[in-house]
Amino acid sequence: MRLETYAEVFSLDHPMMQAYRDGFKKTPGRLLREYLEESGGRYEVILDMPIPLRERVQRLAKRNGDAKMAALAEIERVRISLEHLRKYDPDTTRVVVGTQLLAEPGDGELETFDS
Repeated sequence: MRLETYAEVFSLDHPMMQAYRDGFKKTPGRLLREYLEESGGRYEVILDMPIPLRERVQRLAKRNGDAKMAALAEIERVRISLEHLRKYDPDTTRVVVGTQLLAEPGDGELETFDS
C-alpha cells in the first residue's frame, strides 16, 4: 500500500465535475488564494488525515502484518505541495486536495470504507 496526496485544478474535465453538475456535490475544492492565505503565502496545504482512512490503514496493517503500513496509520497530518500550481491565478483557480490509499502489486484486495 502507499498513501498518495494530490492537489488538482478543478476544471471542466475534472472527475468531480459531473457530480457537481448533477447537484450531488457543492462546488469542489477551494480557491488557491484561500490555501495561500492559510499557509502564509507558502504553496502548500496541511491536511488532516481522515479518521476513517487511518482506521482502514490500521486494519490493513494488522491483517497483513505490515509495519510500514502501521506507521502510515499513525500519521495525523500530511503536507501537500501546491508548487505545481504557481502558474494559475489564485483568485479564480479552484483546487481540490486530498489523500488516497493505493494498492501495489501483491497487496491483495483493499477493503472499502463500509467494511
